[in-house]
Amino acid sequence: MTSLEADNPMIDDSSRRQAAVITVATIKGGSGKSTLVAGLASYWSSIGRKIALIDADPNGTLTRWCEKPNSLSSLPLSSDVDEYSMVPEINQYKAHREFILVDCAGFASQSMIFALGASDAVLIPVMADEANIYEAIRTQRLAENAAAMAGKKPLVLGVLNRVKRALVTEHSKDQLDQLGLPLLSATIGDRAIFQEASFHGSSPVELAPTSLAAMEVRAVANEVEGIVATDESKRSEAEPAADY
Repeated sequence: MTSLEADNPMIDDSSRRQAAVITVATIKGGSGKSTLVAGLASYWSSIGRKIALIDADPNGTLTRWCEKPNSLSSLPLSSDVDEYSMVPEINQYKAHREFILVDCAGFASQSMIFALGASDAVLIPVMADEANIYEAIRTQRLAENAAAMAGKKPLVLGVLNRVKRALVTEHSKDQLDQLGLPLLSATIGDRAIFQEASFHGSSPVELAPTSLAAMEVRAVANEVEGIVATDESKRSEAEPAADY
């Protein structure tokens, strides 16, 4: 049993029928989407989770990250994914992966709409300022509308990212709570090692596993996996029994 499984006793890999689709999206650029995707992928793959990556950002940040000779380069990656290829790319991985991580562009697009509609969970990176909070709420509405069109109800969760000051962070939490966006308890700080990791095609989990940044990435990953597993279990219990 991995340490993650010990931390999350509700996780039962044998019961997972298909990969969980987790889209990292915001219509505010520069909030750390690709950094979050890379961190989650690096950690989950390091503990044996089967990961696939989809890069739907025309800037190709995640793709360039994965082209460097390090842990992320070994993961299945679909690049230049647009609205025409998003759903087929997701579907090709579903039966063989545990998590499909989708990195969207930092603006509203058709490919983002399709990714949101296909998601089991949507993570919205939020920096602690008014503009980021405003766009996070707009992204939440976009995710909920896209899911409604697809007949789904995904988890939509904010992730406080690039956190600098505790007082401002607490104010941001209060604002997001009042506006109705659920937040992960775990947060990620504004640390230079994340920028360094981008040059190595890696994450703090691999570069400096005992660092505070690595601990933050693990905490976010553990919390996300636990929430997704709990939600999946609830949905399974709510499904009517098969009539044989």
